[in-house]
Amino acid sequence: MKKVLYILLAAFAAQLSTAQEKTLKDSPLDFSVDLKTSHLWRGLIISDRPMAAVFLKLKLDKSGSFSTGFWGGVAFANESDGTSYQEINYYVQYAKNGLSLGLWNLFNTRGAANPNVWDYDKKTTYHFLDLRTSYHFGKSFPLTLEADVLLFGSRDGQYTNLDFEQRYSTYVQVSYPLIKESKVDVSAFVGAGFSLNGNTHLYGDGTQNFDLVNVGLTASKTVKFGDHSVPFSVNTLWNPSVKYARVQLIVHLF
Repeated sequence: MKKVLYILLAAFAAQLSTAQEKTLKDSPLDFSVDLKTSHLWRGLIISDRPMAAVFLKLKLDKSGSFSTGFWGGVAFANESDGTSYQEINYYVQYAKNGLSLGLWNLFNTRGAANPNVWDYDKKTTYHFLDLRTSYHFGKSFPLTLEADVLLFGSRDGQYTNLDFEQRYSTYVQVSYPLIKESKVDVSAFVGAGFSLNGNTHLYGDGTQNFDLVNVGLTASKTVKFGDHSVPFSVNTLWNPSVKYARVQLIVHLF
């Protein structure tokens, strides 16, 4: 009798679970979590410590072409200079047919004694306003072109003749898959930085108006742990301008 009862309870639980799954609806809101051995961005080492990153996306229309959301990152330990890396960014974006246009507000508080999220004074703010554009040509020619311009932010400015000027640091990148649809996919990228006002830019060594700043490879594969599949990727980065290199491991948890 007990065996029959257990079987009935198991069947009921299975039916209940199936019913619950059927009642779940698609949500316009989704988020993902990554674990990284460091945080690299456009040839810059933003954090040299292991960190977690969360990306939250809200669809603004049925197709998801228009979206908004947040990206946040935090390091698990202080940097070598004693500062701690914490960042929150928010954005609006349009993406369709390979074209992406986005406006991002970046707020990285590393090195700030008393960070003020409401401080938008161009001479003191820890905010960046970042215009991001990219175009992917499609499966037959999977080249991706990217061009991003910093429109606002004190750390992208400099004083010229005692007057503060925005540099409008610009980052351009070309990326292309070398190996795809295999156990390990590999893509290559080359990125350069320059300023629109003719001065130095944020991404280089501070002596040139134009530099190669981000050259590397990305390898990715999916590893199975029982019934779960977890994507991993490895980035290698060389910044010829500042003459350093890094290897970064990323675990895409979900």
